Amino acid sequence: MNNANYKRVSLPEVRKQARKTFRKDIKGNIALNIFPIIMRFIGMYFMVQIYTQWFANLGISLSNTQEAAEKLSKIMQTMSTNPETSSKYVLTLTPATNLAIYAFTLFFLMICIGISYTLVDYMRDPDSQINALKGSLKVFSSRYFFPVVMLLVILGFFVEVGFAVYIIPGIWFMLMFSQIFLVFKDNLSSSGKWSLRSAFGSFSGSSRLMRGYKFSLLLLGIEFFFWEILNLMTSELLSLWLHPYEQLTLAAFYERITASK
Repeated sequence: MNNANYKRVSLPEVRKQARKTFRKDIKGNIALNIFPIIMRFIGMYFMVQIYTQWFANLGISLSNTQEAAEKLSKIMQTMSTNPETSSKYVLTLTPATNLAIYAFTLFFLMICIGISYTLVDYMRDPDSQINALKGSLKVFSSRYFFPVVMLLVILGFFVEVGFAVYIIPGIWFMLMFSQIFLVFKDNLSSSGKWSLRSAFGSFSGSSRLMRGYKFSLLLLGIEFFFWEILNLMTSELLSLWLHPYEQLTLAAFYERITASK
């Protein structure tokens, strides 16, 4: 295969397809994403609570921004001159809180993966109807649940090792293996059953699929990053549109790169 064929995915066309699919069934797309949208609000609430408590433990009141800035500046100064005091100021969470965060994140990712499966099927058959509840919980079926959890754990290990080495290898692994769940879905659809070999083969399949497209996906990731900053400013209200848009864009991106191969 000629390498020139690898970079024929137009990001404006990917975004256009995502917006078009969203407008075609706005209520259906929002309903499909309602669980992760609600979870975003819940996550925001508890994140604010955790950081508010942390600042309170440091004697910082967020009601007076000028005083808070001065105290933070003094703490940073103290930490720079005396690194041994850093442990007094670092945010620490209880084991129970850490476990709850991991479980919450895992559940959130599982739902998003299930939604991506539903959206890819919908893009391949635009005349079909979106079943919001069934579609959002699709990955929790016996067909997908165990292998997807296994893939998530393995992917987390690769990414963590990459970031432990340096930030660039971590990002590289994230981009290279970004399509493992959708590759696994298509492999499972064609074979009818999954095996450890096919699950691990999703990593090599994603790696091959992403040749020539890592930079394009990186650009989408940067775009999402700035959208998420704006979303934080709206206290997650923008998630009603942003989360479905991100899911649709990633599904459209997968469809484009598989078609180009």
